[in-house]
Amino acid sequence: MSQISKLIKAYGNIKVLVSSAALAIFVLILLALAKSVTVIISTFIIYYCLGFFIRYTLDVYLENISDDKNTGLIRGFYLTFLNTAWLISPFLASRLVVNGDFWKIYVVAAMSLLPLIAIASVFLYEQKDLKYDGQSIFPQLRRLWRGENQTDRCIRRILAVDFLLCLFYAVMVIYMPLYLHEHLGLPWNELGLVFTIMLVPFVILELPLGRIADRWMGEKEILMGGLVITGLSTSVLAFIPSASWLVWAGLLFITRVGAAGIEVMKEAYLFKKIDGSDTSLISLSRIIVPFSYLIGPLFVSLILLFFDFNYVFFFLGLLVLSGLFFTAKLKDTK
Repeated sequence: MSQISKLIKAYGNIKVLVSSAALAIFVLILLALAKSVTVIISTFIIYYCLGFFIRYTLDVYLENISDDKNTGLIRGFYLTFLNTAWLISPFLASRLVVNGDFWKIYVVAAMSLLPLIAIASVFLYEQKDLKYDGQSIFPQLRRLWRGENQTDRCIRRILAVDFLLCLFYAVMVIYMPLYLHEHLGLPWNELGLVFTIMLVPFVILELPLGRIADRWMGEKEILMGGLVITGLSTSVLAFIPSASWLVWAGLLFITRVGAAGIEVMKEAYLFKKIDGSDTSLISLSRIIVPFSYLIGPLFVSLILLFFDFNYVFFFLGLLVLSGLFFTAKLKDTK
């Protein structure tokens, strides 16, 4: 991921998008046919990386065709479609593996990439006058660390908020199901309902919030509100003894109301501060996702050395609230 901006500079964004999607189809077919554990693991890792490449090139393209007056709306549309797919995919997958035929999931996933390749090849275009920076992320890291101007300092702060949100996702995705199932005794069929309801705010809120930020408020106020809602509601989870799936669906719904606000606002703010040529900065923002999944287990392990499992969510909430420190110093776009 740290070197993908060089590929885009050399070959163009659309070619990298189409090539990544085509290679992902090939890898998914291999995954469907694979019998060896080694092959399954290696192909899955390759597919995971290609998924980031595809998401990254789409980010670059959207930024190329966006103007700052409508960035929140465009990112809201994009995230709404993305999160709708996340909402539908577990239901679809559960129907495909009724008889244990996991290979069907990979075949359907491969087929879903064919329309992407067709649309990208026919309807998307490369902007000839755009000069991609082609840098690795490391010069950008040094520049942001120094923070010699206000824009660099604001980008550094919004990336810090981005990291806190990704860390929130990493911990919740891995450890919340374990906590609810192993410690509170919720069965997996009820957990499916809980997590489906939990994801609804991402589908219904991000588009209108993006539009509100563009037209009336800017991102800062909504971002701070999202941090407060997510931070406080996550900390409260540590002290809820109920084993009712309905109670947990409601509580986790509230955490995602805040997270949806954070997600669309940090995206809108970042993409208003950069342009489509800043491929290394976009790359840096996307590397935060896998990095947070490395840090998440270390964060949880440290807490479990001294506290019970439920306190993971208490301290995670406090960590999210620390994002207010970075957000308060942002220069709003309105």
